[in-house]
Amino acid sequence: MSASWLKWLLLVAAAWNIIGGASALLDPSQHFAQLYSGSLNLGDPIQLFFYRCTWINVIGWGLAYLLAALRPAMCMPVLIAGAIGKTAYFAASFALFSSGLGNRLLLAAGGFDLVLAALFLFAALWPRKAAAA
Repeated sequence: MSASWLKWLLLVAAAWNIIGGASALLDPSQHFAQLYSGSLNLGDPIQLFFYRCTWINVIGWGLAYLLAALRPAMCMPVLIAGAIGKTAYFAASFALFSSGLGNRLLLAAGGFDLVLAALFLFAALWPRKAAAA
């Protein structure tokens, strides 16, 4: 696997997280209406806090992917932790979709995260396989 392929993978993940997180924070009502069948009460300080923290965390991970793309020495821990997080997000998205609380767009977003998780794991494991051969 070439370093440029890994860099592009991380840049795509960074853009995905940063754009998704920023758009969710900028227009929470539209974001929630597009992905979920329920409603969000941003007048409730607890719901507002957790909503904002969730998307700030997503943006933070996007910045971690960006830093890992620019500094290859940071790659391995970010790839492994990112794969775990993206797999967990897919599981949560699938559970919401299965319960009827999430729609197909949420499932698609979770599916894209699962693809990124698989690519992250492939990238993380590739050097070990090559070194063992």
